[in-house]
Amino acid sequence: MNIAQIETFLDVANSQNFNRTSENLSVTQSAVSTRIKSLEETLGVTLFTRGRFGAELTSSGAKFRQYALQISEVWRQARQELSLPRGYEGVLRMGTQFSIWEKFVNSWIIWMSERYPNIALHVEADYSISMMEQIVQRMLDIAVMYQPRILLDIEITKLFDDVFVLISTEPCDLAGLDRDKYVYIDWCLGFRHAHAHAVPELKARRVTMGLGTMAIDYLNTKGGSVYLPAWRARKLIDDGSFFRVLDAPEIVQPVYAVYRKEVARSEIYEGAIESLRAFAPSYSEMMASCLSKPEGL
Repeated sequence: MNIAQIETFLDVANSQNFNRTSENLSVTQSAVSTRIKSLEETLGVTLFTRGRFGAELTSSGAKFRQYALQISEVWRQARQELSLPRGYEGVLRMGTQFSIWEKFVNSWIIWMSERYPNIALHVEADYSISMMEQIVQRMLDIAVMYQPRILLDIEITKLFDDVFVLISTEPCDLAGLDRDKYVYIDWCLGFRHAHAHAVPELKARRVTMGLGTMAIDYLNTKGGSVYLPAWRARKLIDDGSFFRVLDAPEIVQPVYAVYRKEVARSEIYEGAIESLRAFAPSYSEMMASCLSKPEGL
């Protein structure tokens, strides 16, 4: 088993097509087939079934995929660690919820870069479920997320509350909202439950999206309404493109720092976690300022 076989397996699992994988990896189809066959012989199982509609994972292939992802990530991390420029001692890998990158994590990155100039930073945006898995599998050191899971050897620290408000491209109250033009963003499971309780009249929706930026682009063209973090809603209202639906309830979503207990024992990681706690009040103050402004929000 080698990393080329692992990467080939993962690409076929995604593309479900040997020809497409050969194009993606710039190798011949014969090379793809040989790598997969060698991997199957090493593992002693069949990984794919091939038919008219492409290659599908067998039950054994689906199980192995999780291990292959871990192997691929560990290999990537090893290459990153070994290729660090002289003077760097290590890499801190952090994940963040998409919606809190701009106003919270970005400031933290600047602070970390100045405080620990000998540590390289790898930061990526993702969803809570994915980041939680990466924390458990040691692919991330720290994650800032909405929806952590309580697990053995995992520390969870609440940082602050994110507040979501309903805004619309047309001035209206909740009763006058055009429900057919409401765009639902599935921020996380907790938000989903809070949304169902707070605004049951918006349970049925035609359009669901996964990112705030996608919804904003869509609404700027088609018009409609959406729940967004108060700071982002504030910017759109100040621009004159949206209005607050004043009688719509706010939805509060806690934000947490999540990390393995062993990570907190490192001086650098402990400093990173403490700095997240230190930055949290400023985010809360900024959110409160956005909510307290009388002109539409």
